[in-house]
Amino acid sequence: MALGRGLSSLIQPKDASQQQGAQNGTPSSHQETMFYIAIDQIEPNPLQPRKEFDEAALQDLASSIKESGILQPILVMRAKSGTAKVPFQILTGERRWRAAKLAGLKEVPALIRNVANDQENLRIAILENVQRENLNPIELAQAYKKLVDEFHMDQESIGKKVGKSRQVVGNTMRLLTLPVSIQDDVKNEVISENHARAILALPTDDMRLKLWKEIKDLKLSARHAEVAARKFKQTPSRAVAALDAETKQMAMKLEAHLGTKVTIEPGKHVSDGGKIVIKYFSNEDLRAVVKKIVNE
Repeated sequence: MALGRGLSSLIQPKDASQQQGAQNGTPSSHQETMFYIAIDQIEPNPLQPRKEFDEAALQDLASSIKESGILQPILVMRAKSGTAKVPFQILTGERRWRAAKLAGLKEVPALIRNVANDQENLRIAILENVQRENLNPIELAQAYKKLVDEFHMDQESIGKKVGKSRQVVGNTMRLLTLPVSIQDDVKNEVISENHARAILALPTDDMRLKLWKEIKDLKLSARHAEVAARKFKQTPSRAVAALDAETKQMAMKLEAHLGTKVTIEPGKHVSDGGKIVIKYFSNEDLRAVVKKIVNE
C-alpha cells in the first residue's frame, strides 16, 4: 500500500483552489496545510540538533512504514532561496523521512509551517526532540549552546522555551566543558549522563580523565562514580601540588567548595602577596562561583 492513501482520502483540500495549492506546495491561509510532497523535494534541516541516527532502528521503522505507511506527517518549512537545493526543509520528522527513503517511498505526508527566522526554526527542532527525548545529552547541550551563541538567548529564556529550569539548562551545557573523549562516550552511551555529572564535579581535565578511565575500567555505577569523585577531590591538582603544605590545603578547600580549578600564585617574596585565579567556563558558572563566594 503506497503511503497510506486511506489517510490521504480523509484529508482532502476543501476546494479546488486548495487542491491546486497543495499540488504546488503552496499553503492555504491556514498556518499549516497537509499534503503529499515528493521525497526528493525535501532536505534535512541544517539546524537540526540531532546528529546521530541508529541505523538498526531506522531499518525497523522502514519496515513498519512499508507495512502501515507513515502515521504522523512530518513538519516542513519553505527552504530559504539561495541556500537550499530543494523547496522544503524538515523542521521535525527527519527520522521518518530517512526511514521512508529506505522503504522506497516516493512521497511523504507533510505539514508546511511558516517560520519567521532561524531562531524559531531551531527552537521548533529542539522542542520536538526534547519532547520526544530524541537527543542525547551532548546533542542537547550543543543545541542550547547554539541558541546562546547564534541567537543570543540566555539560559533562563531557553529554559522557559523548553520547560526546564535555568539550572538544568546550565548543567546540561556544562557537559561541553568535558574533554572530547568523555563527551564521545556520553554521546555513544558508553557512560551515562549521571556518570558525566560525577566527572564534572572534579576541577581539572587531568582529574576528570583519570576518573573517566576508572569508571570504565572498574565498570563503576553512577553512584559509585560520585563516591570516587569525592575521593579524587582530596588529591591536589598539579598547580596545588607545587605549593607549600598550608597553601596547598587552602587551594584544595577552595577547589572543593567552588567546584572549579583554583590556582594560587605566590609572589617572589612574602611581602609581595600573590594571586588567586579561579577558572570558570561560562557566565552562568561565574555567577554560581560568585554566589558561593558571597554566600548568597
